[in-house]
Amino acid sequence: MTTAPIPSSAPPSSLLTDVNQRLDAASLAPDVAALVRDALQGLRLPQGAPVRGVYLASVTAEGFRGIGPAATLDLPPGPGLTIVQGRNGSGKSSFAEGIEVAVTGHNRRWEDDDGKVVQGLQRDGWRNLHHTVARRLELQLQVSGRTEPVVITRSWSGDAFDESTAAVTGLGPAAQPLTALGWEEDLRAFRPILSYSELGQMMTAKPSRMYDKLAPLLGLGPLAEASERLAAREHQLQESDKQAKAALAPLQEALQAALATAEQDDERIQEAATALRERIPDRERVRSLVAGTPLADGTELSRLHRVALLTGPDPEVVAAAAARLREALARAEDVRHSDAAVAQTRAELLDRVLRLRAQHPSDHTCPVCRAPDRLDDAWVAAASTQAELLREQAAAALAAQRELRGAADDLRSLVQNRPAGLPQALHQVWDEWVACRRVQDLAELASTCEKQVGVLADACRHLREEARRRLAAQDEQWRQAAPKLAAWLELADAAVAAKPVIAQVKKARNWLKVTLAALRDERMLAIAESAQQVWGYLSQESNVALGAVNLTGSDAYSGRGVQLNVTVDDLDASALGVVSQGELFSLALALFLPRATSEQSPFDFIVIDDPVQSMDPRKVEGLARLLGMIAENRQVVVFSHDTRLPDALRFQQISATVLEVGRHERSLVTVRRADDPVKRELDAARAVAKDRRVPAAVLNEVLPGQCRLALEAALYESARRALLGAGLHHRAVEQRIAEARELTDLAALALFREPRSKDEVYREINRRCGAEAGRVIGDCNKGAHTTLAGMEDAKRFITRVAAAAKELREL
Repeated sequence: MTTAPIPSSAPPSSLLTDVNQRLDAASLAPDVAALVRDALQGLRLPQGAPVRGVYLASVTAEGFRGIGPAATLDLPPGPGLTIVQGRNGSGKSSFAEGIEVAVTGHNRRWEDDDGKVVQGLQRDGWRNLHHTVARRLELQLQVSGRTEPVVITRSWSGDAFDESTAAVTGLGPAAQPLTALGWEEDLRAFRPILSYSELGQMMTAKPSRMYDKLAPLLGLGPLAEASERLAAREHQLQESDKQAKAALAPLQEALQAALATAEQDDERIQEAATALRERIPDRERVRSLVAGTPLADGTELSRLHRVALLTGPDPEVVAAAAARLREALARAEDVRHSDAAVAQTRAELLDRVLRLRAQHPSDHTCPVCRAPDRLDDAWVAAASTQAELLREQAAAALAAQRELRGAADDLRSLVQNRPAGLPQALHQVWDEWVACRRVQDLAELASTCEKQVGVLADACRHLREEARRRLAAQDEQWRQAAPKLAAWLELADAAVAAKPVIAQVKKARNWLKVTLAALRDERMLAIAESAQQVWGYLSQESNVALGAVNLTGSDAYSGRGVQLNVTVDDLDASALGVVSQGELFSLALALFLPRATSEQSPFDFIVIDDPVQSMDPRKVEGLARLLGMIAENRQVVVFSHDTRLPDALRFQQISATVLEVGRHERSLVTVRRADDPVKRELDAARAVAKDRRVPAAVLNEVLPGQCRLALEAALYESARRALLGAGLHHRAVEQRIAEARELTDLAALALFREPRSKDEVYREINRRCGAEAGRVIGDCNKGAHTTLAGMEDAKRFITRVAAAAKELREL
């Protein structure tokens, strides 16, 4: 079948090149373009090339579904059409599902329309009831470039379906996990298996499931992944704002509760609550409060801090000063009644007379008795000497006087004026303390100061302790509130910082969304063309024409789907509303086959389970032609209980291998080849040999040619297997086989994988199969030159050909 080329499931490297070129041409801000590139650079790259050029060689099932003891379905491993037929319950679908489960680990039969596993069906439906010894599946694959098969083995350790393990052999010296095949993404994009249940659900399933089947084929997964990365980043950025908003209300409630239970409002909590009540919370004020920035001096909290630090005069210092004053008073009193005091008085008197004499040197009259000439020079000399002696005697009295004055001054200096900002409660007692300085009697001064300082100190202590207690209560509340404010502040800062980035991410996502839609529409054109060509084969005698096939929505959008544009008698219509059940199945095939036959698929096989359901005869004929054309380049395996497809193939002379599956007691399943090409040609030869009406001349003409067809079929199978094992693409294999003109040419391909001389071919056949095989090939090549004496001679000749064909088939 020649279909429109399916777009490549482009590797991230080439896709990124295309997207980057579009990005360079776009008029996006540099920051927005950088976000797109960052999302693209984080894509998950494939971990290795998948195993390619894969054909199915056989599937073996044991204890699985309707198959009890181990049964094997052998398949021709190369391009061609194989029909596996059998009545309902024969076990043929068990083989089909065995292929699916071996490769994927699950079965679409057990999924509902939403793609969810129906546990009851899975639990009870996968185990065979008659064979419980072992449960396993074995899938043999022929891979281009490998002479030995690659084998997938899946076995179960328990009764649960998901208790299976899969291993792959043939890729290396040791068994490897199923992931070694590298098919994880390809099974999504190019799924080669269309099960019965999936075919029935394909057009009736949710639009999102239809979307998920087609979208991977476009190779735009990396862009969808990049969009998801941007969406995740946007969600993460928006989460900061959500968290900040979510934390705000509980924080406000906590602050209000703290204010309601406090004896005195804490201005910090009050101010924080006010800052958070604004339409746009004042983050900077909250930040300064958390950082411990002092409040204004006029606040109650500031006043309490000042009162908490208030000390007032020190009673001990005042008591020491009062004691010193009293001691000075006592010493002054003792000196006042001693000779030192009299000497001091006389010295003071003489000093005054001497000063008077010095002021009036000519007046010698005594100022006391008024006697003349008493204060002459001799008297002055004598009085000066006497005054000096008296002062020395009065030194103790003078020291006592100085000590008394100093002690009084020191005590008064301790009485300080009322400081600014003093609490009102201390004004009166502090004023009474200041009044102590006005007391003149020194003894009274000492006692008054001691008394008032005690009163003042007690008042200060009580007020200070009360302030500290209130501060402690407020500080405890603040210590509880401050971490909450700091945590909210961190969220609020992150939210504010995220807002401009969110706007940029939205623009980046929108650009990527538009670009993804454009690329998707471009690549869907090829799929739509292929689907229309397939529909052309399947829509026999239908008045429904398939138009564009469009994907709507996006990978992450729950409303994603597939839009099928059809026309009925040139009028637009809804596909699901106007087509019949058979046409629905045909549409499902039209969507399945383009992706399953994509050039990018590593699978050179497709498996379809019962596609004929609800199709009328004309559509079955179209399906037969379609499958025959696909089978020219691919291995096509169709399971069907309906004989109409094999009949249509025979009627249109489309080559196909037909295998029949039968089920016997206790789930014993057998497979026989209903249309083995070698056996078919040999049976035809035997029929000619048995017909006594055939003249000898005709027998000599026809029989060697008929037997030659049997040998040709055997050598064709061996040659194709050998060339595929050498790594040739199936198209190259078919071309080389088509160029083989004689049996020895086919034998050369089977033996040497290249043309060789007839002598070399015969020598190798004689060496590997025996001389008889070489003689049989030579006889069949001679054709009409072979002489057969009669029917018995013909039967012996056919027996020789059958034995040779068996040997040649196993080359």
